[in-house]
Amino acid sequence: MSSGGNGGVAAVSNGVDGQGPGRRSMLRAGVLGGGAVAALGAGGLGGAARALASGGAAAKQPPFRLFAQEDMNFETLFALGSAGYGCSEVGEVVTTVNRINAQGATYQTYYNGFLAMARSVEAIAGRELRAGHAASARSAYLRAAMYYDMCLFFVLGTTSRAREADVYAVMQRCWNQASQMFDPPFERVRIPYGRTWMPGYFLRPDTRPVRRPTVIINNGSDAQNVDLFVYGGAAALERGYNALIFEGPGQGSMLFERQIPFRVDWEHVVTPIVDYLRSRPDVDRRRIATTGWSLCGEAIIRAAAFEHRLAAVVADPGVLDVWLAWPASIRGLFSHGATRQQVNHTWQTEVVPHLNATGRFTLAKRSELFGRRYLHAARAGRVFSDLWDLGQILMRLNVIDVAKRVTSPTLITEYQDDALVTGQARKVYDLLRCPRQFHFFTSAHGAEYHDAPMAPQTRNQVVFDWLNGVL
Repeated sequence: MSSGGNGGVAAVSNGVDGQGPGRRSMLRAGVLGGGAVAALGAGGLGGAARALASGGAAAKQPPFRLFAQEDMNFETLFALGSAGYGCSEVGEVVTTVNRINAQGATYQTYYNGFLAMARSVEAIAGRELRAGHAASARSAYLRAAMYYDMCLFFVLGTTSRAREADVYAVMQRCWNQASQMFDPPFERVRIPYGRTWMPGYFLRPDTRPVRRPTVIINNGSDAQNVDLFVYGGAAALERGYNALIFEGPGQGSMLFERQIPFRVDWEHVVTPIVDYLRSRPDVDRRRIATTGWSLCGEAIIRAAAFEHRLAAVVADPGVLDVWLAWPASIRGLFSHGATRQQVNHTWQTEVVPHLNATGRFTLAKRSELFGRRYLHAARAGRVFSDLWDLGQILMRLNVIDVAKRVTSPTLITEYQDDALVTGQARKVYDLLRCPRQFHFFTSAHGAEYHDAPMAPQTRNQVVFDWLNGVL
């Protein structure tokens, strides 16, 4: 994610929430919140502007530091964790990090450094493919896709911001090459969605004509297909499941190439997928489960409140209300009967002029999935001017009134030191009236921080052990 993940106000400035722009976090979907809440307190509008421009309260630091700047450090932890599923190589990551730091770490040098490594590894993949070394080629294509993914995350902070769709396309090219070199190859599918379609990959452990349990893997806001393979796809195959990895509105190609924005009513995304899977002869219609990662920790609970054919649901982590992740001083702009004109005037005159480069990037990243005007502003290097409309969208991203309608057995997860959605998972759990279980990931095995960037295998073990018990 991708968050989809969506970074906090602290992350908007310099990532002082301890996780940077919290990749794959719900805050990655456009929320300004996290560690700056304490810094802003009741500081009023001036306090909000200062926090956005220069940072909020300090928080617990990661166990080791690859970069001084939190967002780049946190993002790179995901690359290290992906090595467990062959989607990165620790030596390649560390070598690139050292080169970036030697040049002076900025978004531009980060982008340039991982772009060079991605191109180098993609070239290796091509040579291995031509030599007939399929396993080696697949490995290199997976790693190249991950490194291009890292470039994509920060491209809006560079001089290549207008080429965001091109960076996505080259990353997707590598992922697709790798996907066709598995045995069996991943099946590319188009899932009917209104008057258009959603792209996806159907993963099977083998070609036997049997009906299997199937898990739908929902992204957050800014993770890509290769990330979803790490956080669910590979683990599903290891355990004999089918898996569906897909890109919904506001995600992947639907955002970067087709400019279709994220939607609040995620049931209109999940129900067509369930319809599609139930039509397949290799899917057990009684055992279709779903996981919702990061931002979709909220969206999947919303979907399950209306789509009752799901055999099991995992909200990872549980997210109650996206709007609550914004600091009180920002939410306060909308209180006491404030009008659109008042909110936008304050935003444009007291906040935007004081943003530094990190703040401008993070706002671009967090807002682009919610509408074409935000996407176009981000690619043009401008900060959006209409905070009011974005706020109206974010205020609707909650499950307070619908969680009680979920009937499927549900697992809610929470992560130690997840500063982005602190305490929200337990509140979602308490609202549920269905069979439910709660799991708290800890630092004992390096599974702390939002989405457990260093411990996808630990995360997958818990999620799929629970699914096995339910299904």
